[in-house]
Amino acid sequence: MKVAFLGAGLMGEPMAGHLIRAGHEVIVCAHRNREPIRRLVAMGAVEVESPAAAASDCDAALMILPTSREVEAVLFGEKGLVHGMVPGFIAVDMGTCYPADTRKLAQRFADAGGRLIDAPVTGGTEGARKGTLATMAGGDIEVFETVKPLLSAFSSHLYHFGELGSGHAAKLVQNMIGFIEVAAVAEGLALSKALGLDSQKFFDMLGNSHSNSPIIQWMVPKVFAGHFEAEARLDIAYKDMSQAVKMAREMTSLPLGIANAATELFQLGRALGFGDQDSTAVVRGLERILGTEIRTDRADKSSE
Repeated sequence: MKVAFLGAGLMGEPMAGHLIRAGHEVIVCAHRNREPIRRLVAMGAVEVESPAAAASDCDAALMILPTSREVEAVLFGEKGLVHGMVPGFIAVDMGTCYPADTRKLAQRFADAGGRLIDAPVTGGTEGARKGTLATMAGGDIEVFETVKPLLSAFSSHLYHFGELGSGHAAKLVQNMIGFIEVAAVAEGLALSKALGLDSQKFFDMLGNSHSNSPIIQWMVPKVFAGHFEAEARLDIAYKDMSQAVKMAREMTSLPLGIANAATELFQLGRALGFGDQDSTAVVRGLERILGTEIRTDRADKSSE
């Protein structure tokens, strides 16, 4: 199948690579960073100058972009998909966007002759590299079935949740749960440090406790080593948390006390200038309050 792939970032580049390896013809165009595009072209992708040019040469586009604003630009901008697509063209929004915005964009896209569904992914950069992402979709089931061979190239689990926007709703709730745990781990590390507990022993204990989790095993070594290079930026974590609590207020009567508190902890990290760092840098705001960093040179060793 011939497909445009728009958004070759930390997640998108390996996802597009899996499409190429699966035998699909992939069309790409540069947005900010050209290096991923060069690597994909070396694998066999075809580069064009704009989304419109990409749409004129295929029948579907996968987009993994940070916000609905970027999605809108790719769809309707001066050189957006609508200016090159044929009637019935399929666009798949794979970012983490707000459901109400998705429905508005889908209606505009339909008015222009296209079909849009939402299909965000989860599994992080490791899942993208391994091709083991989980994809959660919303929208026309026939469109979903049409693009399943594409999504299966980098997903080991596919879920269709129902009406348009329900995939984005599921992703925001999933991200909310994960980022709440990131915030909780940050507070736990800070509290253990404030109490004078040995950080490495505390981490080893967590690994053998009921509280152990993949997020703990991923996050704590990064904090100990002071490695906050962005996989998912703190700014993006704050955006997703803010959208989750907004969704609860606008679409339900459910209070989200824990999520709201965690969102403010991410805002603290942003206010202190850590927004471009990884979401795990939420701990750095607490370190400022502590007046010390939570570090160890034994993060990859077992305590004796």
